[in-house]
Amino acid sequence: MTNKFTSSSPLEFYFAHLETVCPTIVYQEFERDIAKSIANAHWDNPESPLDLNNFAVIALIEAENADDDGERELLIDLALEALQKGVERDRHPLCAAHMAAVFYLIGDRVAADEIANSTLADAFQAAHYHAAGEASESIGLVYLPPLFDRAASEATIGELFRSPSAHYQALIFLAQALVFTQPLMCASATGRRWLEFSVSLLSETPHTNLMLGLSHLHECHAEGLLYLHRAQQADPAAPNVLQALSLAYRDRGHLKNAELWKTVACACQFPELTTPPEWRWTEVDVDSSMTYVAYDDCTLAVESRLSSVSTSTLLAQGDWPEREIEFWRVWLKPDAIAIDVGADIGQFAISAAKRVGSAGRAIALEADPACMNCLKETQKVNRLDRLTLYLAIACDRNESPDWFADAATEAFGDDISNEGFDKWQTQPTSSAPVPPAPRNTVEHLTLDALMFREELPRVDFIRIDRAHCTLEMLAGATQLLSIFQPTLLFGLSPDIPDRNLTFGNALRAIGYKLYHYKPYVKQLVPIDSMRELTENLVVGANAIAIHPSQYDSVISLGYADAKLADEAALAELLLAGDPQ
Repeated sequence: MTNKFTSSSPLEFYFAHLETVCPTIVYQEFERDIAKSIANAHWDNPESPLDLNNFAVIALIEAENADDDGERELLIDLALEALQKGVERDRHPLCAAHMAAVFYLIGDRVAADEIANSTLADAFQAAHYHAAGEASESIGLVYLPPLFDRAASEATIGELFRSPSAHYQALIFLAQALVFTQPLMCASATGRRWLEFSVSLLSETPHTNLMLGLSHLHECHAEGLLYLHRAQQADPAAPNVLQALSLAYRDRGHLKNAELWKTVACACQFPELTTPPEWRWTEVDVDSSMTYVAYDDCTLAVESRLSSVSTSTLLAQGDWPEREIEFWRVWLKPDAIAIDVGADIGQFAISAAKRVGSAGRAIALEADPACMNCLKETQKVNRLDRLTLYLAIACDRNESPDWFADAATEAFGDDISNEGFDKWQTQPTSSAPVPPAPRNTVEHLTLDALMFREELPRVDFIRIDRAHCTLEMLAGATQLLSIFQPTLLFGLSPDIPDRNLTFGNALRAIGYKLYHYKPYVKQLVPIDSMRELTENLVVGANAIAIHPSQYDSVISLGYADAKLADEAALAELLLAGDPQ
């Protein structure tokens, strides 16, 4: 593997990588000279911590470009080994910062947070103060992970090249890594903390200012407008920044200002035969209840309010940040049949509908009429014929009672009962007005009934939102699970660990094995202890349940040939109740 690096110039490969990431940048010769001065000539045996860091960066770039999963894993292991040596020898800041970033990439958030926090504490003093006569530490190569390389600005890369020391490089790098590796950044107090840190170091970075502005506006903090205007000044024609400004003023009732930013956006577009997804929002009236965002190479309809987690997150981060969506996209093949339970505005359902092709199916169940309206609009504008929508909640019975479903669902979280809604209505709220709460008729539907209603020849995948991970939902799917043994991607609740444990144990009782997904290296890691479902969880955490018979390939069984031996045992277990 080392010969692979020495057979060609790693620096040329590095610059080719940077120019692919940000093709508008013209790298000056002095920048290349700086990079050459920090690269060690003996790549086959790096010795100093800086050499180890530079070796690891090249390994990570090679890993990102590797087509073979085994080769990618080996390269990442080589990079981690080199970084670990650099940390052990001299607590080298760039080695530690890169270790934190790699752990974020592969999903080990606990280790990443621990390393990132300790690195920040070590780097602050050295980055801003050097004793008299003390030589400034040489800077090193920095890896731009795929999580945030599209948003890495010219200013950020320039800062990395012109940093006075590796310690200052580490601060800048962590400022970006900590921003782009947090789930649901806009709705997280921790995420807002890292955004403040990043903006303090990189005040002119448009994307970080956008994210911080959206984070504040999600909580109805007016100062968020300041950061949106800073983002627009740094990148005057960014479609997501202009859209955020228009929505922000719309939220505050300033429709003339909202229309102004829409007009600016229209003037920034190049004439094309069809409007690209990132500009489709300019075709919508500013007082519409829906708008569009670009998502997974299509146009996604979302609610026209920044208080919506989905709208703010997709505007800020460009994709849905739950790392398991990578698993969903990688494993969903043409002709697959997938069901999304608690689909929200369709982050998973739309990705499924795009991948299953003409021979497959995607079915979405959602109980919130506002979200369902968005799903219908997305289906229409993208012509997703293989997507079937149900205004329904999956449970253990089939009926159509009165059911609330509006903005309160998102605000109140997991409690989606009428009793919970009444409680939410009486709670003290922010200064933002509480929307009216119409009650709607939403169907209660078992997945077994859905299976027969849609005449499904098989079910390959089921994604279950964390609010719907109950034994009642499983009790309504006993036949489906017994017949098809589909793979399940289910959300975990950090605030209700007992629910995770109960749900996981029920799946294990009928033969499923549980896994965490290791993103970037695309690996499934067995959950050996059920404590992993209850400890150190973050919002957006998921687990995966795979039946051993389906691990290598999804087996299609007909109803008549199905083995239903587990059905009675499952029904008895599930109907015993769902202890909270």
